[in-house]
Amino acid sequence: MELVEECKKTLSDNLLSVINFGTEGRADNILIIVKELGFGDLNKIKPIVKDYSKKKKVVPIVFTKKELINSSDVFPLELLNMKYPHDVLYGDDIIEEVNFDKRHVRRQVEFELRSKLIHLRENYMWLKKDKELKELLKSAVPTLMPLFYGLLFLKDKKIPMNLDTLFNDVEEAYKVDLKLFKEIKEDKINNEAIDIKRLMTLLTDLIHIVDKM
Repeated sequence: MELVEECKKTLSDNLLSVINFGTEGRADNILIIVKELGFGDLNKIKPIVKDYSKKKKVVPIVFTKKELINSSDVFPLELLNMKYPHDVLYGDDIIEEVNFDKRHVRRQVEFELRSKLIHLRENYMWLKKDKELKELLKSAVPTLMPLFYGLLFLKDKKIPMNLDTLFNDVEEAYKVDLKLFKEIKEDKINNEAIDIKRLMTLLTDLIHIVDKM
């Protein structure tokens, strides 16, 4: 892979890993892990990141190993999203070395659920066209994916790679109805206003469940 070769050539011994990560079994994002990341190192990486992002429309994420390992208490959901699934393109599988504490995961799950409900209400009040409502619903699937990973982690459930299986597992573990997400994924949205209401209700129900955990 051209990106890996450019990283190896430019970063030499400072490069530890290059990892693909993504959702629904498709690893389509890039994580670059280095030993050190001073300003000089950042300038070395900058052309590689800019070139890759222009070609793939994806901006690689850069961490030092220490930052990655020590970040699981601050944003565990983002790291869970990197872990499921991921594919090591070069170096060590450092993602597997990251440990997660349920307290930190639960806290961020609740924070994100509450934030997304607030933003959904705000956006709904501002939007005027049905077409815009549909786009708002479509954006819910990728933004809520890390939350579903976190919800399953809290129940000690294995996180599946397939999106439909993920929905089914969350439904079973939390006794909620995720039919709306399946409809959004399959582009079977029929009444945007009613579906927005369904989404708000789902987020509210999950907030109440997680708040009691």
